[in-house]
Amino acid sequence: MIVIQNLTKTFPGGITAVNDVSLHIAKGETVGLIGANGAGKTTLIKLICGLYLPSEGYIRVLGEPPFGRKSKSHPIGMVTGQIITDGYNYHFGHSSAVLQDDLSLELNLRLIKSIYRVPKEVYKRRLGELVPKLGIDQILHYRADQLSLGQRMKAEIAAVLLFQPDLLILDEPFIGIDVEARETIRNLLREMAAQRNTTIILTTHNVGELERICGRALLMDKGKLVYNGSFDHLKMKKFHIGLTKMQVVFEGMPPDLQDFPIERYVIESNTLTLYYDSSIISSKALSGYLLSQGKATDILIQKPTVADIIKEIYKEDEHKNDGENH
Repeated sequence: MIVIQNLTKTFPGGITAVNDVSLHIAKGETVGLIGANGAGKTTLIKLICGLYLPSEGYIRVLGEPPFGRKSKSHPIGMVTGQIITDGYNYHFGHSSAVLQDDLSLELNLRLIKSIYRVPKEVYKRRLGELVPKLGIDQILHYRADQLSLGQRMKAEIAAVLLFQPDLLILDEPFIGIDVEARETIRNLLREMAAQRNTTIILTTHNVGELERICGRALLMDKGKLVYNGSFDHLKMKKFHIGLTKMQVVFEGMPPDLQDFPIERYVIESNTLTLYYDSSIISSKALSGYLLSQGKATDILIQKPTVADIIKEIYKEDEHKNDGENH
């Protein structure tokens, strides 16, 4: 589906936004692209869509170079909450669907039906499913430029799902979306991946959404791909910072920890704070021992999140760069 080798994009002025990236995304995969602002995520997406020419390296999307794609039988859909632009970029072959501001949503959907040659019966069926699910039935007669940000995002998602692309790229698609609609969109994306074998690339600062939808994480930092693997591996293995935290408040002094494989602990007054790898020792076993050895008035267990780990990774990187500068 997507094959990238030593891909680099350098802009005039010497700014390298994507630096020697290599990766492979198979058909039907759901991949979460993570990184801070300026990490290179959007540039990588634009290279995959064919909006940018690479400076160096190799890239093939759906079997051909994405810039100037000739094939129209395998469309690419893109939804972005970052910058809403007017017009269809169809001449590059990347088939990036966005709404025309001066048309109603209903006319926009009809236009997309014509562009992608969606059969009439298929169009009616899909529209009948998407409109109530996304809650856009009341805004079909609104012009695109009259929609709120949340309404527009739901409308753009409906537009892309209408022609069911082989590759779907969503860049911050949940901006302005309510909780109920988020769940609907998550379910629709899972269905596309499972039933139609659609390849999905999703980028959002809400890492929890990525974990719910995607099977693999790609982490970018300063243009480089610094992690490519599962979310579980990202939490526990790769960076060795995915420790579970347990905090127990006792009536008296905390008990001795004996030989439990604790990474580190802190005792402050009657409060014991532990950090441990829950794949080595279970929270149940550890808390059971502590509660059997002393009277606890409060206990709190916090498992690491991917968002926490990413913050730690960037912190480590900042410290490293500060050390190099000094």
